[in-house]
Amino acid sequence: MIKHIVLLNWKDDVSEQQIDSVTSGFGRLKEEIPEIVSYSFGRDAGFYRGNADYVLIAEFKTEADLKKYVVHPRHQDFLKNIAGPILASFQSAQYIVED
Repeated sequence: MIKHIVLLNWKDDVSEQQIDSVTSGFGRLKEEIPEIVSYSFGRDAGFYRGNADYVLIAEFKTEADLKKYVVHPRHQDFLKNIAGPILASFQSAQYIVED
């Protein structure tokens, strides 16, 4: 299993409605992209200063499935039209979960 973690930071002028659109968009991607095994996401809880604004944790059976997700037209559209315009920065990391 591959875990894919993404940390998002918003631009300063982002609205609550735009963040809600990201949350809704991630929810739709889970239904539209069959390679996703599990998908959780949400706003940072605010426990520590300096954290990212938002996090996504996704699981895929294989690296090939992760790569299909990354280039999937629905994911690319989401990045271009929903998340991308409000992103100041992002980081991602992947690791292998041994069974």
